[in-house]
Amino acid sequence: MVDLEVGQAVRSIFMTKSKQLLEFSSKPGRYLTFTLFDRTGEIKAIVWDDGEGMYNSFEDGDVVRVQGHVSEYKGAPQITVETVHKCRRGDYELSLFLPRTKKDVEELLHRLKNKTKAFTNAYLRRLVLGFLEDPEFAAAYVQAPAAKSIHHAVIGGLIEHSANVVSLCETVPALYPVIDTELLVAAAILHDIGKVVEYTYDGPFDLSDEGKLIGHVVIGERMVAQAVEEIPDFPQSLALKLRHMILSHHGKLEWGSPKRPKTLEAIALHLADYLDASVAQFAEVVEECSNVEGKWSPYNRRLERQLYLE
Repeated sequence: MVDLEVGQAVRSIFMTKSKQLLEFSSKPGRYLTFTLFDRTGEIKAIVWDDGEGMYNSFEDGDVVRVQGHVSEYKGAPQITVETVHKCRRGDYELSLFLPRTKKDVEELLHRLKNKTKAFTNAYLRRLVLGFLEDPEFAAAYVQAPAAKSIHHAVIGGLIEHSANVVSLCETVPALYPVIDTELLVAAAILHDIGKVVEYTYDGPFDLSDEGKLIGHVVIGERMVAQAVEEIPDFPQSLALKLRHMILSHHGKLEWGSPKRPKTLEAIALHLADYLDASVAQFAEVVEECSNVEGKWSPYNRRLERQLYLE
């Protein structure tokens, strides 16, 4: 996407999202706008003629073959589209359109399994391995994004983020030996498992119905509670602390946590989660600005600031 220049002809395939029909301000009728994207980025697209006809020819998430040219609107490039044709599923490889982590997700999964196998707490070991060694769960855990757009919004983003949080959590007990290291690491592995249900990622990343109505925090806590019930004699106090950590890992009620952290392990998990998510957002902006001239990034509305790039 970064190589597109104004005036350049475009004949390529993209995935679509955010289509909408808008009224012309100076004449009757409506024009079509939508977003085209692949794993390298996204660009706005506009159809001036036969917008309504093209609107009905594809749905958000479809892959389409576009012919048009690069134009400019308010200083930003966009594609003025002349024709759109929906592609058949067998005509393209889905991986071309969804951004993917640069990490080896299978290696990350292997690393988390080995950490869990080293637990001395047999209950935590059995609980966490019950998830990581379940083929259906593991397949989703290594594919799901960690977010729709904020941080680690890529295929494999969930396990990348979870592994980062584990690494951060492992540094904490050296400063605070009173913390239960295995409980903290177990919670770091499991804290976002509800995202395997919350997100859909067979097209543009989106929230599932359960994601919209319940959310990954509550979904994840229920997944853990159900798994605990299947382990005989699992200590209820341990289960309670672990469930609390999942419910409170966003830290604040206004950030989506039903509870604020109330144990040492819970506050450590929240801060590790917040640290990785925050630094990842900054890192993504810096990477996006690798070709920007000057010392400062454009103003980022999400971060409410410019970033210094030197």
